[in-house]
Amino acid sequence: MRFILNTINKLKSKRLEINRASLSYTKANHFGILYTYIDENKQKAINEFVQSLKKDGKRVDLLPAIEKQNADNRYFKTFKIDEVNSFGKWSNNNVNLFIYQQYDFVIYPDLKLNPEMENILINSYSKCRIGFINNKMNLFELILKSDLEFDISNRLNRLLRYLKKLK
Repeated sequence: MRFILNTINKLKSKRLEINRASLSYTKANHFGILYTYIDENKQKAINEFVQSLKKDGKRVDLLPAIEKQNADNRYFKTFKIDEVNSFGKWSNNNVNLFIYQQYDFVIYPDLKLNPEMENILINSYSKCRIGFINNKMNLFELILKSDLEFDISNRLNRLLRYLKKLK
């Protein structure tokens, strides 16, 4: 299934034409954050980042991919990686709503990109996609590298400082 999804992703990334353009931080109103839920430490770092955005009057939607059953009921909008078919169609409405929402920025804070997450980012109607890793399809309009690469709090703090400098 992953081979077919990889091929579908490559085809869609070439054919799909969505107008993408970066806005200034002051004009941006709506952020989406797509990530894999791993543990409470990572979630705490993301929640602190979300609070910083909300203090500036931004609206933020989270879409965590979960693997364990016990994480499912903690957050309202979640999905599981296996809820996509081999042609890239999602059975989870949370994912479909996230894809079609026209975010000013979609942030992908993870350092690993699997075909399912790639599919969401390719199909996303967001204006600007931000990530921390390079990939073959150049999915991100903005890529930030960090000295402390594996510290998610540091990555998100650097991203926030950089976004606030965008005029």
